[in-house]
Amino acid sequence: MKTLSIIVAILIVIISAIVIVTYPKYNREMRAAREHLKAESVILNTDQGDIEYAVKGEGTPVLMLHGAGGGYDQGLWAGKLYLGSGHRFIAVSRYGYLRSPIPKDPTIKTQAALYKALLDRLNIMKVIVVGISAGGPSATQFANDYPDKTSALILLSGVSEAEASGDKPAFYVKIIHLIQQSDYAYWVFTEFMQSTILSLMGVPPEAYRNFNPAQKEMAQEMLDIMHPMTPRYKGTINDGKMIQREEVSTNHLSAPTLIIHAEDDALVSYHHAEDGHKRIKQSKLIVLNTGGHAMISRMDEIRQYVKNFLILSGHPRS
Repeated sequence: MKTLSIIVAILIVIISAIVIVTYPKYNREMRAAREHLKAESVILNTDQGDIEYAVKGEGTPVLMLHGAGGGYDQGLWAGKLYLGSGHRFIAVSRYGYLRSPIPKDPTIKTQAALYKALLDRLNIMKVIVVGISAGGPSATQFANDYPDKTSALILLSGVSEAEASGDKPAFYVKIIHLIQQSDYAYWVFTEFMQSTILSLMGVPPEAYRNFNPAQKEMAQEMLDIMHPMTPRYKGTINDGKMIQREEVSTNHLSAPTLIIHAEDDALVSYHHAEDGHKRIKQSKLIVLNTGGHAMISRMDEIRQYVKNFLILSGHPRS
């Protein structure tokens, strides 16, 4: 017992020292991140509720719907990453993320209606809709409910069903949720344990080990974009609830659709992509053998797949 007490005391001293050394840097970075978030976005009041959004770029309008742990900032980052220049990105914070509230009875269908209200206010007649990860269900629902406003649908590592074989086990999901409830805990992981947090987010350790310097920088950028994490946690929980109780309809979805997913996605199984492809008759499915959830190591290929798809579906070359 005495030895155990000594070990515990030593651990407490080490942890305290780490906090004392790192907290000032953490505090500065979080303050800057919060100020940046508020400066870059707008809150729109509509009959369908309030929604936070930002618009960036010029060209073909693209509605960017982020994944779990994201927000409008992740949408803008992903748009630039996957589609590049020549587009006008309309990135939203979905229900419960950052400054977008969760309504009394949130559904995927009402969330899609909120997107339409935003686009109507911005006088945007038609968009390419991009759903990333947990943004997949409302992207698909929007394309189904508003076919006249959807010129194309792109699903990247997208969720398609409540649960699929190969999804991250519940134990790991609980760990992610614990980290998401503390801005400091998430910051420590992103600062000192990148491989570990990426693994929890569906990027296999072997994929991370094979990243080149540019890909590691891209992965770090992806992690940093999600600071601070706690204003995004309610949205993550709400996503899970909506997906569990509501099946997305595809009966009226007529837009050309591209689905890209990696077989080794350790967070959202590629079986989601197979399900989406089965239910969206006019969809094109591309399953990569490696890449993990973010598919960072396959980014050049993905950009080319997206570019070719948009050209074939009648969008001008950007």
